[in-house]
Amino acid sequence: MRNKLKILITTEVYPPIITGSGIAVTGLAVGLAKRGHKVAVVCPGKSIRDEIHIESGVTIHRLSSLPLPVIFHNEIRVSPFPKKYIKNLFKEFNPDIIHITDHHFISSAAFSLAKKNKIKVIGTNYFTPYNWLDNFIIKKNSQLYRITSKILWYYFVKLYNKIDVVTVPTFFSKKQAQDVGIKKSIEVISCGIDLKQYKKNEIDKNIFAKYKIKENKLTLLSVSRLDKEKRVDLLLNAIYLIKDKIDFQFIITGRGKEKENLEKLVIEKNLSERVIFTDVVSDLELKNLYKISDIFLTASEVELQGLSIMEAMASGLPVIAASSMAIPELVKDGFNGFLFEPGKAMDASEKILRLATDRDLIKKMSLASSKLIREHCMEVTLDRFEEIYYENLS
Repeated sequence: MRNKLKILITTEVYPPIITGSGIAVTGLAVGLAKRGHKVAVVCPGKSIRDEIHIESGVTIHRLSSLPLPVIFHNEIRVSPFPKKYIKNLFKEFNPDIIHITDHHFISSAAFSLAKKNKIKVIGTNYFTPYNWLDNFIIKKNSQLYRITSKILWYYFVKLYNKIDVVTVPTFFSKKQAQDVGIKKSIEVISCGIDLKQYKKNEIDKNIFAKYKIKENKLTLLSVSRLDKEKRVDLLLNAIYLIKDKIDFQFIITGRGKEKENLEKLVIEKNLSERVIFTDVVSDLELKNLYKISDIFLTASEVELQGLSIMEAMASGLPVIAASSMAIPELVKDGFNGFLFEPGKAMDASEKILRLATDRDLIKKMSLASSKLIREHCMEVTLDRFEEIYYENLS
């Protein structure tokens, strides 16, 4: 029987800040802790003071931080001088393995100290600059856009070409990493999802009254940050094109800088009777929203995997999504949903109408989603990372 490990994970984003990468790191950390490993996560905190919390068996070290003046996410903070804290943590925790999940300040410091202490480093990449760039006032595919992209990729490549093992969540992200300059071997390991959490349990009926959701009505669902790169505006334009052809309600869950603009668009398109904004909801409420919905929609073009799509599939929902980046690895066109041309509301509306008017097809694609998502079981993800850790013990 193998000895349990002391695993140090570094990340720039961790709950309560909600991002796909933060959710993925949380799933990994909590899953490893449940298997008996001692897991410490180092991330930026919410203030200028260092804090330590134990959450779901994981020790969270939240370092003193400053707000990051970025356009796309108000809550993002950075810890620009983490080396002293991490150095002390190395002495106290004495980790067996380091797992970095980005190339920013905390992870860079952990990498440097790991090398000095002859500890192997695993690096998983959830980074892509395009969800940043799409929120900057830079014309897409312009020379400035390409130059800025290269600068942002440069620091990722510089660090990840030095680490011992590189992993990514999808085959798309593997090719992307290779294209920007990663020379090392790259292994694809899904972020994983705890399928047991999404089994069909009894629905809490209170959710209908709380958010003024009508029962027994065709329900479309979107779950994402309400920021530009998620393209929820395109979904609103798409449903506007079919609002007189079918009866439906569209639930939009999430928070972001575009919410006010989206609310204005709903009024302009005369969709107020069809669209429900829930803001951020609890984890239990989110699972209930998946359960009461019929079709999941996303127009995002910048997904390295798409955790909300995975959640929808685990809940047995067919998915209509933009055919972009890694999304086709989850959504098989014509099997568990439909793909539409990125940025094309008319194409999206046609796919929504086709599925929404065929209950038998919804049921068929629902079963297909439930089948396909089994490949992404969290236990398989944890098994593979454990193997990598043991293979790389110093």
